[in-house]
Amino acid sequence: MFTGYGNCYRLDALELSDEHVQNKQHWTHKTLEQFKETLANPDFPCLFGRKAVTARSCHIVFARAEQLADDIALGLAEYIATLSAIPLKQRIGNPLLVFLQTAADTSLQQQQAQAWDVLRQVHARDPSPWPADVPLDPHDNQWSFCFAGMPLFINMSFPAHRLMKSRNLGKHITWVINPRESFDEVASASTESGQRIRARIRERVHHYNDGVMPNALGFFGQHDNYEWKQYQLQEPGSPGPARCPFHTHTTTAPLIEN
Repeated sequence: MFTGYGNCYRLDALELSDEHVQNKQHWTHKTLEQFKETLANPDFPCLFGRKAVTARSCHIVFARAEQLADDIALGLAEYIATLSAIPLKQRIGNPLLVFLQTAADTSLQQQQAQAWDVLRQVHARDPSPWPADVPLDPHDNQWSFCFAGMPLFINMSFPAHRLMKSRNLGKHITWVINPRESFDEVASASTESGQRIRARIRERVHHYNDGVMPNALGFFGQHDNYEWKQYQLQEPGSPGPARCPFHTHTTTAPLIEN
């Protein structure tokens, strides 16, 4: 039986732990192996993610279906505490992978709605106040999701993606979480090197997805760029939410499901 839900493991340590070695038929073991196989593909677009898996420096949290928000909040808090000892330039090589136990045969719309609902619940479990310098409104181009006082970027990947293959990392909903400032450090829109890195990755997305390219990709801080639209990307022909499904518990904005 797997008992490590809510723990934040570094990949190299997890692979040696009893929780991993002794549970090879468990969904957690199978999910991690499928994820590693996906990123082993040399065509997978995210170069930073591929390097982190190769170096075994990414961090892992598994969340059980009946306690998704509780497990994620615990693991996310541990991850953020761990980052304090990692220099800013190295943090891009230490992403957090959160695997949400997901019921089979659910639609993309159901999976995306569930992911936003869980994110709202995780936010409700945050003991820290929302940072004063981060807007509360997701429809502000300076907004990012925050937890424990840290702005984060969350890549939401879903098993029901078919055309957007770069956002399908296996049979369970997967969040790839990085500190917001990690991207600003290594791939800022204000530097030529940052623009080149992003252009290269987006070319790889186009290739990996057989020409399918999301139209929501932009640069943080641009007047027409909203981070929440990049957290969840839409399949071509699939309508997205008109407004962000997330809101902070300090606002009175209505919940809007996609």
